[in-house]
Amino acid sequence: MKALATALLLAAASPALAQTQPPAASAPAAAAPDPARLAVARELADKLIPQGMYQRMLGGNFNRMMESMVGSAAEIPMRDFAQMGGMSEAEVAALGQTTLREVMEIYDPYWQERQQRMMRSMMGEMGKLMSTLEPKVRVALARAYAREYTLPELQALQRFFATPAGSHYARSSMELMMGPDMAQTMAEAMPEIMKQMPALVQAAQAGTKDLPSPRKAEDLTPQEREKILKLLGAKSAPPAKK
Repeated sequence: MKALATALLLAAASPALAQTQPPAASAPAAAAPDPARLAVARELADKLIPQGMYQRMLGGNFNRMMESMVGSAAEIPMRDFAQMGGMSEAEVAALGQTTLREVMEIYDPYWQERQQRMMRSMMGEMGKLMSTLEPKVRVALARAYAREYTLPELQALQRFFATPAGSHYARSSMELMMGPDMAQTMAEAMPEIMKQMPALVQAAQAGTKDLPSPRKAEDLTPQEREKILKLLGAKSAPPAKK
């Protein structure tokens, strides 16, 4: 269940975290945005990501959303998970309608409280981390806006954000993505997502079927093993005694 909760956490948090991820090392450097556009875009970014936004967003609302998603996932029949794991149709059918919750309550009578505490602790720490990244996120968002929108468009947004409705929208738009309505929709979607997961796994496997299978440790040459040891900072294994 801990692995499930962590997977759900990463899936739900990915839109927010994606804003802070650096571009791939191989991506060409983008040209500097127009200074006039950038000046206006910075004002917009400050309004869209006000100080402490991530702390608030990853607090109550996100906690409730994650607890709702985990709770919904717990009601998914075990056969859906088994099908993902590659069990045969006969084995899957034998599992009946037994849910993840029923199994976990036997393994760990405190599993629900444990998940809630774990989620709150993780969200608290993630909120602190994201708060330290807010300045960088504002810079990135400003540059993105400066490239995407023309100066007249940016100025139109600036005028809108100066109105009561625009100000309200700017400071709340991102937090609403973690609100109760989104939480309910995400929770309701979990059973369907799990049902579709075997097909998604098959599609992923089909996308790599023409590639050679990954090698195992025993397939490596002594030189390759030595290279890996050096890369990992480990000492060479002593030669086997004859």
